[in-house]
Amino acid sequence: MKLNQFTAKMKSWLAIIATSAACTASAYAAEPVPVTMCAFMLMGEGGPEHQALLDYQTAALNWGVKLTLKPYMNEKVVVEELKAGVCDIANMTSMQARSFNKFTGTLDAPAAIPTYEHFRMILETLSKPSAEKYMQEGEFEIVGIQSAGAVFLFSNDRNLSSLKDLAGKRMAILDSTPEVRQLVVDLGMTPVSSTVTNIFQKFNNGAVDITGGPAIVYDMMELHKGLEPNGGILAEPIMQGNMQFVGRTKKLPAGFGLKSRQYFVDNFDRSLNIIRTAEQNVPKKWWIPLPDDQRDTFNAETRKVRLAFKEQNVYDGRMLTLLRKIRCKMEPTLAECSAANAE
Repeated sequence: MKLNQFTAKMKSWLAIIATSAACTASAYAAEPVPVTMCAFMLMGEGGPEHQALLDYQTAALNWGVKLTLKPYMNEKVVVEELKAGVCDIANMTSMQARSFNKFTGTLDAPAAIPTYEHFRMILETLSKPSAEKYMQEGEFEIVGIQSAGAVFLFSNDRNLSSLKDLAGKRMAILDSTPEVRQLVVDLGMTPVSSTVTNIFQKFNNGAVDITGGPAIVYDMMELHKGLEPNGGILAEPIMQGNMQFVGRTKKLPAGFGLKSRQYFVDNFDRSLNIIRTAEQNVPKKWWIPLPDDQRDTFNAETRKVRLAFKEQNVYDGRMLTLLRKIRCKMEPTLAECSAANAE
């Protein structure tokens, strides 16, 4: 074999070997990373939460993750399992997520997000690459935020024309939310310690006068029993409920968090349709509108609570500032937009 022929053969063989190696490497690169998710499902498997998580599981494959869902109905256990390393992603309410990221954990500050359109704008802002540094704290990252619906006050007395009318009432609060306990005390109410399993039962049997929750719990927990005969639901949301997906950054492929956060923005309207349907299914007779002449008082009282919690280091001042800027962008005439001590 002549030298030039041998050289040509060698080049051909090397090309084949290189191509084979590249294909093998590509196959390995395409292999999704196995990740376990502690999946909190208040309504259990088979409910709308479960279906939403199955959709998320499917989407995660496109971001290089094979997600295995491990279902739980106890949120506190989910938090502990994530901390212990049993799972590397978990979904939880923002109050629980605050222990992983105080910035996003401030999203449930009272009356800080007046409408769903405000919430949409916030999620769009937080899903941008420029906000990525705020999503990470220590070894954890907020990889998604999903609306859980506005939280309303359900009362057995429909004479609620202002926050002052709450004084003296007994309100059920979760043991895991000391900041809500403080809010209840600040509003002149008596907090009654409760658990996820009995917080609505206590309202229905008259052990408390008020409980809070999104409209979806009206049918699920048969809250008409606690509302009858003279109760009502304050139509002004006290806060925006949201679920946050917390991940252990080093266990996830590069870019996963950014794609995941954008997924929840893209699916915001889908979640909102479920939420609005639940709100529309609540009989109109129960809704109590907040009188226009009480709106300024409502805003002032809830702002006072937000500032107090900021001073107590419960809320992140940077998030409060962002929320105020979005409120003022949506409604520039608000008094807070020109206040000297603006959030």
